[in-house]
Amino acid sequence: MPWTGIPLLLCMVAGWSLVSLRGREIRSGAFLIGDCPYYASATVSLWHDHDLNLENQLRGGLVVHERQLALGKGGEWYPKHPILMSLFSIPFYVAFGTAGFLLFNTLMMALLAVILWAICRLYVSPGTATAAVALVVGGSFLRAYLYDFSADVFSAMLVLGGVFLILKRGNFAGGLALGVSVLAKVTNLFISLLVLGLLFFRRPRMSVLAAGAGLLPGVALWMLLNFAMFGSPTTTGYDRTIVLQGGAMTTISHRGFFDLPLLEGILGQLLDPRVGILTTSPLLLLALPGLVPLFRRHRWDGLLFLGISEFLFLLFSTYHWWFTSRYGPRFLMVPVALTAVPMALALDGFRKTLLSAWDARGAALPASRSR
Repeated sequence: MPWTGIPLLLCMVAGWSLVSLRGREIRSGAFLIGDCPYYASATVSLWHDHDLNLENQLRGGLVVHERQLALGKGGEWYPKHPILMSLFSIPFYVAFGTAGFLLFNTLMMALLAVILWAICRLYVSPGTATAAVALVVGGSFLRAYLYDFSADVFSAMLVLGGVFLILKRGNFAGGLALGVSVLAKVTNLFISLLVLGLLFFRRPRMSVLAAGAGLLPGVALWMLLNFAMFGSPTTTGYDRTIVLQGGAMTTISHRGFFDLPLLEGILGQLLDPRVGILTTSPLLLLALPGLVPLFRRHRWDGLLFLGISEFLFLLFSTYHWWFTSRYGPRFLMVPVALTAVPMALALDGFRKTLLSAWDARGAALPASRSR
């Protein structure tokens, strides 16, 4: 695969990063917003204490940090969130301190953009792929997460890496990447199973076995980790979230939060002024014309992108806390990133139309002069 366009793309990411960092604190950790401090605290605990018990990492106790911690099977205060990003960011923290978390996030965003470019290159030229990724990353809410320590960026990067490998028919490697992504976000398990289901409809159908075999190690490790921390292979930190009720500690499960009326969630994720897709990322509408050539020429690929996107959109439309993003629907980073493919095809069609019109005009000029 020619890598023409990658340097320009990386320069764009670097430029967006510099713009996002202008006038902002780096070493103070001001970018650790929302859930970010708890991912960072897990990194600090792993490095300094060699464990995941955050009881001595968080000031203020449960009065301040309830709903962000999970009760371990031995009474530990474990991270509620997956720990893979915290583990991977240890070298950055050791080398650069708190600023290392921001550097890690910038690297993950760059990798996400490169993987997205590689996916687009399966359908269009390098220049068109670069333009499409630039429009999607720079013209959507994704750019807001450059000044962050975002588990959603990290998770999306892993999922897109798995999708790219599946598209390239590296089924075992793709399954392996998707399995690892489960350790980064629980809902990636359902995406992985959806991909396996769709592989039944792509020849050779036996490729689903290779992808399934690749998926097993990551899922098995996820289950072992759950068992070690919470006493059951299918119990996660989201099932044992610590809350205070009447001053007493108890636990709740996030599974009960997927109870929002579907239509309310759909309208909110589309139109909310602060976190709606259409309000924060209107440029994505330019990708709509590209859906026609995508499904006409690459039907299975289109079904894969649509299946993943619609599943996540509908799932989080029922989630009571879908709006817990500082800007844009962060739970939908994968669907938003995948719009780069129809965006690339739309740009490619526009380019061909312009070239045809230019050629027709060039052919008409000599004819008119001969008269």
